[in-house]
Amino acid sequence: MNINERVGLNIRKFRESQGYTQNDFAEECQISRAYYGRVERGEHSITLETCEKISKTLGISIKEFFNDVY
Repeated sequence: MNINERVGLNIRKFRESQGYTQNDFAEECQISRAYYGRVERGEHSITLETCEKISKTLGISIKEFFNDVY
């Protein structure tokens, strides 16, 4: 598993723990659902701007996305 996949998996766990669907979450973050899906699957490197949007929506710090990555 590469770093994008591990980060995407962490983000997915946070999203699911708060009861969001991918579609609802992407809408709440004001990002495209297709882009968000690619980030979760590790197919796309997440930008810092997107990290900020996701972390604010989840109410967590960006650094938590990288827990247990290495």
